[in-house]
Parts: sequence; C-alpha cells; structure tokens
Amino acid sequence: MFPETVKPTEVPIHCPICGKKTIKIITHAHSIPYFRKIVEITLICENCGFRHADVLIAGEREPMRYELEISSERDMLIRVIRSSSGTIRIPELGVTIEPGPRSFGFVSNVEGVLDRILNVLNMLEGSETSQEKLEKIKELKKKIELIKEGKEKATLIIDDPTGNSAIISEKAKKRRLTEEELKSLKFGYLVLESSEV
Repeated sequence: MFPETVKPTEVPIHCPICGKKTIKIITHAHSIPYFRKIVEITLICENCGFRHADVLIAGEREPMRYELEISSERDMLIRVIRSSSGTIRIPELGVTIEPGPRSFGFVSNVEGVLDRILNVLNMLEGSETSQEKLEKIKELKKKIELIKEGKEKATLIIDDPTGNSAIISEKAKKRRLTEEELKSLKFGYLVLESSEV
C-alpha cells in the first residue's frame, strides 16, 4: 500500500551545488484515476536552496510515446505526467522541451503544459530586441491562446525512454518507442525551432 505523503527525510548525501550534507527528500504517492500510482519526489537542500523534482510511475515501464490531438477546450483538462526524462513536442508550434540536468518532472494538464510554454515566451519577449523575433513570439502566443480556446488544433507528443511520462486520456495514442527513436532523443532545454522564433 502506498502512503499518501511521506515525512521529509534528511539524507546524508552531499548537495551537488553547495557540497553540504543537507538534502531533504519529500515524497508524495497517489493514484491517478484510470491509470496507476505515481510517486512525486522532491529533493531540497536546506543550506543553499537547491531543488530537484521528478515523477515516477509505479510498476513495470518501457520506453513510450504518447500522442494527443488537442482539438477542443475540454482537452485542456486532460492529465499530463512528464518525468524529468520526457521530451515534449508540439510540432504545430515548433516547440520542443527536452530533458536536461536541471529538468523537473511534473503532473499537470494540457493547459498547464501550454502555460509553461507561454511563461518561457513571456520571458523571451521581455529580453528580445529583434523586432522580427518579437513578432514571431507574439504570433506563437496568439496561436497558443487559440489552441486553449479550442479554435485551433495541435498535437502534444511526449517521448520518454524511462516510460515515466504519460497522457491520461482515451484520446491519447500510446506506443512503445523504437530503438531508432530512442537513439534520437536528445538532452537539453526548451528549444524553439529557428523557423518559429
């Protein structure tokens, strides 16, 4: 039986940032309806504030691709689990979110994924000086709002070599990743293809 919340535990390991043995681990386990149990894990250094979070799915896992056609406002509520090893793509936006050393896992919904992209675009917009790139950022933001309102379609794809990511919906297509696809997965950060921004 999974405990709902496990009390924070101090672990005698060195923080990768400050080097002190002040890491606490907080775990939270819960069931997702029509899916499986998941465990959310957060590591926090009480000395320097370093933080890392991830999501693990209980049970046997294999490398998976989940694909969802976003076609209505109702689709914004579809549950999305992204582990720190999951790559998210929305081809219609030219957006790829790849895992990296500071990558966080999260449990959200489709709207939450789109909001994360909007947050990055807002940061880019605030520091961008090229008028051409500013226009492309504004176009992408408008397109995301149309997707959220169900006025434009898009495809949400998650590839995860560890199988710890998922899209929880009967609408989502699910299949095992091929060896070729596994080899092509990269590690990095949010990438906006140059043709888009």
